[in-house]
Amino acid sequence: MRYQLAYTVGIWTAALIVAAFYAGGAVMAALAIGIYFVLPFAEKWMGESRWPSQKRIDAILPAAVRRYDLIVLATAAAFLALLGWALWVVSVTPLAWWEFLVFALILGEYGGFVGIVTAHELMHRNKAGKRQLAFLLMSLVGYAHFCIEHVRGHHMRVATPDDPATAPKGMTLYRFLPRTIIGSFRSAWGLEAERLERNGLGTWSWRNNILRWWAFTLALMAAISFLLGPASLLLFAVQSAVAIFALETINYTEHYGMLRERRADGSYARVRPEHSWNSSHILSNINMFNLGRHSDHHYQSNRPYYKLRHYDDVPQFPYGLAGMIMLATVPPLWFRVMDGELERYENRRAGADA
Repeated sequence: MRYQLAYTVGIWTAALIVAAFYAGGAVMAALAIGIYFVLPFAEKWMGESRWPSQKRIDAILPAAVRRYDLIVLATAAAFLALLGWALWVVSVTPLAWWEFLVFALILGEYGGFVGIVTAHELMHRNKAGKRQLAFLLMSLVGYAHFCIEHVRGHHMRVATPDDPATAPKGMTLYRFLPRTIIGSFRSAWGLEAERLERNGLGTWSWRNNILRWWAFTLALMAAISFLLGPASLLLFAVQSAVAIFALETINYTEHYGMLRERRADGSYARVRPEHSWNSSHILSNINMFNLGRHSDHHYQSNRPYYKLRHYDDVPQFPYGLAGMIMLATVPPLWFRVMDGELERYENRRAGADA
C-alpha cells in the first residue's frame, strides 16, 4: 500500500476498542464477530496490491522514511496506552462474565495482530533503543524471549526440521502450538546462553535478556494484582494467551510445509523468497505492517516494512492473513486448501526446472 496514513489503522483500531467498550457488551460482541468472521471476507474483497516496485523504493525520500518510522512508534504507544487503560478500566467497571471474556479476546487479538507485529518490526531494526522497545512490547504478552529466538534462531533455521516455528506438511495447528511454544523457548535459552558465554558471562547472569524481561513481566503482574486487583491480573493473563496464540498461528500459516533443499555436506540452501508463503492482500498488510510479504522479509530480514516486495513466483496464500488464520483453526479445511496449494506450487516449480 503506497499511502502512509493507511498504516495507522492499528492506532485507530485502539480507539475503536475503547469506544466499543463504553458502548456496551453488544457492541463489543459485534466487534469480536467482525474480527473473526467479517475481516477475512473484507480482505478478500479489497484485493491485493503489488506496490512498491523497485523504482518506487528507490524514490522514497528520507522525510518519508521518518514518517514511516514514526507510524511504527505511534502504534507501539497505542498498544501500551490501550493495555494500560484496559487493565485499569476492568478494575473499576462491573462486567458480566461474557463481557469480560469478549473484551479479553478483543484485547488479545489486538496484542497479537498489532502489538506483537509492531514489536516484530522493531526487533529487526539496527538501533538498540528500538530493539529494547520490542522486548518491552513482547514482555506485555509474556513472550519476550521471542525477540531472541525469532531474529537469531528462526531466521537462521526457517524451512528446516530444526526450526520449531516451521510446521511440516500434515501437522495440525494444535500439534504445532506446543511444539513451537516449547521449542522456541528452548532455542532462545540456548542462543542466549551462547551469547553470554562468548562474553565471559554465566547463563544465570543478570545480563541474560530472558531472565531480565521475564522478571519484568512477573514484577508487572505482581504490581497489577496489588494495585488493580484479580480481574486486571486475569485480563492480563488472558490477553497474553490470546496474543501468543495469534502469533504462533501466523507462524504456522506462513511456513507450513516449507522445506529448503539439503546440500551434499548436510547444510541447507540459502533462504530465498520461495521458502515462505506470501500474501499481498491490502487489508491484512496495512494492519500488520506488510507481514504478509513474508517471502521478502525472510529473504532480506533487514528490509523495513515499507520496502517489502511482492514476488509472483513464490507460494501464494489464496486468502489474506486473517482468512488463513481462521482456516488454520479447522484442520480438515486447512489441509484441503493448503495441501492442494502446496502441491500445485511444487508441480509448477518442477515444471520450471525441467
